[in-house]
Amino acid sequence: MYHAHWMTKGSCVAFGVFLSLVLLVPASEAQFKVTDNFNRPDGAPGLGWSVWGHGAQISGNQLETFGQLNVAGGIERTLDVTFPLSFSFDFSTGAPADGGWLLGFNAASADSGANASEVGMFQPAGSREACIVFQTSSGRVQQCFGPVSGQRDYTAKAHISGTLKSDFSATIMIKYNDGLTPAMVTIKMTAPVGALQNPLGSIFFFGNENATLGPHFFDNFSLTLK
Repeated sequence: MYHAHWMTKGSCVAFGVFLSLVLLVPASEAQFKVTDNFNRPDGAPGLGWSVWGHGAQISGNQLETFGQLNVAGGIERTLDVTFPLSFSFDFSTGAPADGGWLLGFNAASADSGANASEVGMFQPAGSREACIVFQTSSGRVQQCFGPVSGQRDYTAKAHISGTLKSDFSATIMIKYNDGLTPAMVTIKMTAPVGALQNPLGSIFFFGNENATLGPHFFDNFSLTLK
């Protein structure tokens, strides 16, 4: 259905995009949920999304993104967020050795490495560490965790989900769907020391974090503010 709703704690405003902003529970318990399954005709992402970096497009009812050295690529939109939050999406890549993902929150601009974000999370490839990016009084810092036992490159459509708490500690769960064991791994990220909790802007963005063209695919994206 081609409609959507945005619910804040004080108001509800409808806007005509395919992106689904749906109230899950009463506003006192959750602000909103953002979902997009990208089930629309091939071409520009449209419907409120803009592209960043090397770009992205809808292809075969998925979001197809393209990497480039020091550029990466994906989609962005104006969307202020608060914490804690949870997220999930399906991910696959045409370049498993250099195929990974990136999320940036409350950013001044979308960019590879989430340099201009209040906080960001990325993983360059399935077998590599996962990192959280944050701002300090001395500038941008990243803190990485893993790889943990069982991590491996993305060779099938994986399901990635996670939580990001108000102290910027995080948990990431990866279900590989590749027939190998373990079927799932969990990466736990401790709260960074000295992180500034101050939005740099109003942009939310996601996409790949790769020099390799890929392509890198996203599907069934969800973001929930609690």
